[in-house]
Amino acid sequence: MDLFLDSSNPKEILEARSWGLLAGVTTNPGLISAAGPDMEATLARIVDASPGPVFVQVIGWHDPEPMVRQARWLHAFSDRIIVKLPASVAGLQALQQLKQAQPDLRLAVTAIASLAQVYLAGKAGADVAAIFNGPLDQAEDTPHDMIAPARRIYTNFGFKTKILACGRYPRLFGEVAVAGADICTMKMEFMRLLYEHSFTEQRMNGFLKSWRSTFGEKTWPELP
Repeated sequence: MDLFLDSSNPKEILEARSWGLLAGVTTNPGLISAAGPDMEATLARIVDASPGPVFVQVIGWHDPEPMVRQARWLHAFSDRIIVKLPASVAGLQALQQLKQAQPDLRLAVTAIASLAQVYLAGKAGADVAAIFNGPLDQAEDTPHDMIAPARRIYTNFGFKTKILACGRYPRLFGEVAVAGADICTMKMEFMRLLYEHSFTEQRMNGFLKSWRSTFGEKTWPELP
């Protein structure tokens, strides 16, 4: 499972990238808006900071034609961009139109909130289905187990669509990994929590205390 950061902040992206496990970045219109009015400069900075693909969403969801034109511009902007289209009639129409003209364009369906939409994204030929399980968990305060059923749907029907899960907290991250998600994206505040646990910190402090009681500040010899 690839780990993506949900961000439009180059400093955050570069910090997460320095940890060595980041595969790419996801964005949405809210994140792009929060970065300031120069959307093209924002996008360029994100693409430059990301170690891999960058998911970028078109604006609008009722008319396929503007979405098709935006998707073409985004792909021309960078071949590392994966365009996100909404889980709507117009979004799926735009996806099919784009795929028919340029089958190699990488396209995702976003804001998926049901298994019906999971199926439709696969049937339409999406490269990635972005399932909003994490935000739904938070909004409704109830678990939304869509990743494992989505994996079964795609296996049953031979769809090649990858599954992107929206992670919240280490518990959900672990669950979507077990369920078979291909990608998990999360905000920086949640990503930090993956690396931290009070038990780990307690044990490491205990080990260090025992070591220093005998050896002080000495460590094992180091090679250059």
